[in-house]
Amino acid sequence: MYSMLLLTPSDWDPLADLVHRRTNHEKRIRNAATDGSSLLRLAADPQPDIQLIGMWEDDQLVGAFALAEGPDAAGWTADERAEPSWMVRQAFTDPDHARLGRLATLWIGDYAARQNTSPLWIRCAVPEPKVAWYLERECGWTLVRKARDRVGYLNSLLQRAPERIEHFDLLVTTGADLTIDPVLRRALLTSAHVDPKD
Repeated sequence: MYSMLLLTPSDWDPLADLVHRRTNHEKRIRNAATDGSSLLRLAADPQPDIQLIGMWEDDQLVGAFALAEGPDAAGWTADERAEPSWMVRQAFTDPDHARLGRLATLWIGDYAARQNTSPLWIRCAVPEPKVAWYLERECGWTLVRKARDRVGYLNSLLQRAPERIEHFDLLVTTGADLTIDPVLRRALLTSAHVDPKD
């Protein structure tokens, strides 16, 4: 059974181990596009607008990624940036566990579809062509275009629509800390009306 849980600074050691094993694996088979330092910085210094999510199999962290609202500016048009969307960033999976990208994709789609304020799209920017190919062919993502980011990497910009999957929670559970998405949480905070007469 897999569980998706919000990662906290106390999860630093298993996250650092996961990133280390994945980057070593990538270096053996191709040039690694990232060393995972951005993901580790997020774990050490959480940002309120980014959810750092871990995929656990029992007590082992087997995947991690950051989930934020809206795409980065690089490569996405103004109209696309205006659409309600979530951006998956800095995804890492355990090299000893095959097909976790597919499982994580299904969970993200189901999780997004179950929100009171569901995004129109889930998006990502992938610098590694083989990973982009895998996400397109095996995980159901659609290539929007290729575009260079701010540092010059050529990224495949991918997206997919949220999709509710009945009984998916029998395969992957979602932690209670992930049940209210950031949009809804902000809406609840900003819509609270306090009458000065009360």
